[in-house]
Amino acid sequence: MIRTTLRTQLVLLLSAMLVLAMGTFLWLATRVISADKLASVYDVNALLAGAVSAQVEAGLDALADKLRYFGTEHALTEPGLERKSRALFDADDDLLALEVWREEAGTWKRRFTFTDDARLAALNLSAADIEKARAATPVPLAAVLAQGILVQNASQPPDLALVRLSAAVPREGLVVTAELRPERLLSVVGASGLYRVFLVDGDGRVLAHAQPEKVLSHEDVSSNPVVRDALDAKVARGTREYTAEGGDVVASWARLERAGISVVVEAPRREVFRAVKELSQKSALFAAAVLSLAVIAAVFFARRVVAPLRTLQATMDRVSRGELGVEVPVGTRDEVGAVAEAFNLMSRELQRRSDELDVRNAQLVQSEKLSAIGELSAGLAHEVKNPMVGIVGFSQLGLESTSMDEAKEYFRLIDSDAQRANGILQRLLDFARPPDVEREHLDLNEVVDASLKLCAHQMQLAGVKVHTSLAQGLPGIEGNSNQLRQVLLNLMMNAAQAMESSTERKLTVETLADPPDGVVVLVKDTGPGIAPEVRDRLFQPFVTSKPRGKGTGLGLSVSRSIIQEHEGELSVLSEPGFGATFVIRLTTRPLPKKPSRPSGPVPIV
Repeated sequence: MIRTTLRTQLVLLLSAMLVLAMGTFLWLATRVISADKLASVYDVNALLAGAVSAQVEAGLDALADKLRYFGTEHALTEPGLERKSRALFDADDDLLALEVWREEAGTWKRRFTFTDDARLAALNLSAADIEKARAATPVPLAAVLAQGILVQNASQPPDLALVRLSAAVPREGLVVTAELRPERLLSVVGASGLYRVFLVDGDGRVLAHAQPEKVLSHEDVSSNPVVRDALDAKVARGTREYTAEGGDVVASWARLERAGISVVVEAPRREVFRAVKELSQKSALFAAAVLSLAVIAAVFFARRVVAPLRTLQATMDRVSRGELGVEVPVGTRDEVGAVAEAFNLMSRELQRRSDELDVRNAQLVQSEKLSAIGELSAGLAHEVKNPMVGIVGFSQLGLESTSMDEAKEYFRLIDSDAQRANGILQRLLDFARPPDVEREHLDLNEVVDASLKLCAHQMQLAGVKVHTSLAQGLPGIEGNSNQLRQVLLNLMMNAAQAMESSTERKLTVETLADPPDGVVVLVKDTGPGIAPEVRDRLFQPFVTSKPRGKGTGLGLSVSRSIIQEHEGELSVLSEPGFGATFVIRLTTRPLPKKPSRPSGPVPIV
């Protein structure tokens, strides 16, 4: 007797059900598609084109009537013309600008113009933009006077979208033109999964389209078969089918004779057939029924296989989360049971090796920490030098001060440098785990100015001329002022040391905005620059371009770490012989809250 496995039975059962489903699907698809009528698609397209054209025509006629009334009822020299224009604009939110032309002795003269500056400003436009559009797309005044109404695409690349409506007042020999928001026509066009509706003018150029670039470029679509029919056909409406790049298309058009524009409605044939939708619905229901039967059968026959595998999977998830040594119960002696026993053996072995690795890793970490702390201690004098020099310098200045207010200012600066020196030592103690950063809202220029004051005496002794350019009106930043000052002082003192052998010793510190939500600090020197091989590794620990004995290479590494904690970036631009520029980029967005850490001292081992 031939015995088949459960897996084989499941494959055979699901295969038979899927073959049956495919056969039934093809049979239903053939019947439904063959029963569909192309005429229904034509009708829907034609009705949509007619409805859109009626809506566009009604809106344009209403506005044209307003413009004619405006041109007929007022005398061009009559006082109160601005008030009447304002009333016209208040009655129609889409109006942006207006002008009136009159034919006098065979020559057209512009007799009046009105622009709604507030509406233009809201669109980031100006009256100059309107005039530019008028010059680029002039109004054919004689044609408007003969035709009565004309709609034009007055858009200008790259981003000025405008619609122009011109209406004639033949009795007065006037033409009134108005620039409108593009939404006036865009509200009736668009693209969906089925239909694409757009407007073209009498030359076959796009007037309104769901894709803005086609409007801005005045794209010529006269080669489109349905557009060509709309321009050339003697009838006002029509429908046709043609083959485009994306496949067969069913299209309809409706022409607005008076306005000189046409509405075009296109739809992919495969998308609009009613039978396709019906087939999709029936197929979805049928597939759901087949899927339900398949799931019930699979659950019934696979439970014996899936249940122990799920238990094994859950245990493996625990191991992947670090719970080594856990074991899965072995309930059978088949292949699944063999896998469970192998997994248990692996889990016990992983636990044993993990324990060994923890011991060895602890020893390695202790060794590396001792080595790193030794290197940090060697460079501690360099790191603490800056604030200590400041303390000594301001102490001497304090002794020479002549007023209590001046002495208090020096005492405050001494206290600030002492706190910063204490912070540097604390960073050494917290080398393994830096403390939380206390943040506050800061003025970047004030932080820079305070840093310059702290190192002003040292710069004077080194013969360095300091030039500042602090941009006004910078947005505030969030951070720790002491740490940011530590970074700036490190960069400034490094610059002073780099210029010791330079003929010109000039330090430039600039602040500027970095749109959309950032600020930048530039620290430039006139030193010898940084060699490429050093520049690429400059921010790594213990890498320095200074002579031996003048630096440990930790200052820039610590500075970059501080800037990164502030969600910022520290970089350098330098070529040998052309000095160096250090760039600090900081965000003006609120910094994310850092997770709290356990309180208490951090041991150093």
